[in-house]
Amino acid sequence: MNNLFGNNYESMKPLAVKLRPENLDDFVGQEKLLGSGGILRKLIEKQNISNSIFYGPPGCGKSSIGEVISKTTNSNFETLNATTASLNDLREVVERAKKSIEFYGKRTILFLDEIHRFNKTQQDALLSYCENGTITLIGATTENPYYSLNNALLSRVMIFEFKALTREDIRKILKRGIEKLSLTDVSEEIIECILDISQGDSRVALNYLELYKNSCADLQIDEILEIFKTRQASYHKEEDKYNLISALIKSMRGSDPDSALYWLGRLLAGGEDPRYIARRLVIHASEDVGMANPEAMLIANSAMMASERIGMPEIRIVLAQAVIYIAISTKSNSCYMGINKALEDIENGDLEVVPPTIGHNARGYKYPHDYPGNFIKQKYTSKSRNYYIPGDNKYEKLIKEKLEKLWK
Repeated sequence: MNNLFGNNYESMKPLAVKLRPENLDDFVGQEKLLGSGGILRKLIEKQNISNSIFYGPPGCGKSSIGEVISKTTNSNFETLNATTASLNDLREVVERAKKSIEFYGKRTILFLDEIHRFNKTQQDALLSYCENGTITLIGATTENPYYSLNNALLSRVMIFEFKALTREDIRKILKRGIEKLSLTDVSEEIIECILDISQGDSRVALNYLELYKNSCADLQIDEILEIFKTRQASYHKEEDKYNLISALIKSMRGSDPDSALYWLGRLLAGGEDPRYIARRLVIHASEDVGMANPEAMLIANSAMMASERIGMPEIRIVLAQAVIYIAISTKSNSCYMGINKALEDIENGDLEVVPPTIGHNARGYKYPHDYPGNFIKQKYTSKSRNYYIPGDNKYEKLIKEKLEKLWK
């Protein structure tokens, strides 16, 4: 019965899992790291791998190389996924690792997928176990580790960056998939379409190949292409969402309305909630346009309010107007930089007592409206501060001149 269940489980595995490489020679792509003379290949072959982070886009081979290491190392190999693992799960791995060292003199490698999902406390726990040699950590992440991981942990690991697979890499993997599925009638047009859709993600490519075998083999080519291309416009992974919104924001920041409209279109075509996009526009209008053109905030806020009342497809027009307006506006990040500097000083212990002249029960406060021009010099902090630095644009130059005249 066990064999029967095992066979059933094996047959139900996705194609992408069935085709994972058994050894380094089976691996496709990442020539710089894993090709002949590649540094990671040398470390694996010499079984000398140390605490490491594998960083790169989805479907580029991070998890696959983890499995290769598990099959080629003399160490115990444990796996956890940070999206579901708890500190208790980590402690259980550590206890097994300690016993392995004590009874067999054998080290344990922990492959932790999605390591960026661990919070600070969990990362700190990892750090202590890595430092004392209880485990050798291999973390895999799609997020930039320099932003998503603690500095203390980063300082104790080697970082290997994996690149998206090339079109030819994906073609080789598809060829293996076609052989595995015993397909004989996959046209070059279908293969090219899958290559377009995959965007360097081998898992996506093999999933579409499997979809073709299971659901589309009896359809006409034009029908299959229509189905695939409809699916291509949508996206389902969080990293795709954040990549697209990042591209939209950077295009607006770079004053490129055409590129910004394209990325807006990609988000909308992919089924993104217009309200989410509108909220990001409000943030961007303040962060990157700010005082150079305060009306950008009004336009963005109007788009956000409209997104609460109007759905697709009409809201696309409102969002497009806001995107274009923000993209063509003069830019200034003086508000963003100013509040960040104030918060930095406060976090560093600059906690000033409110001067008695402007506190709740103010004594000696001078009411500006009682003076000519509605202004009178008085201290609002005990020491001089310089947080708002006007940007180099027409509007803020006028502000700067006014402030210098008032406070000279």
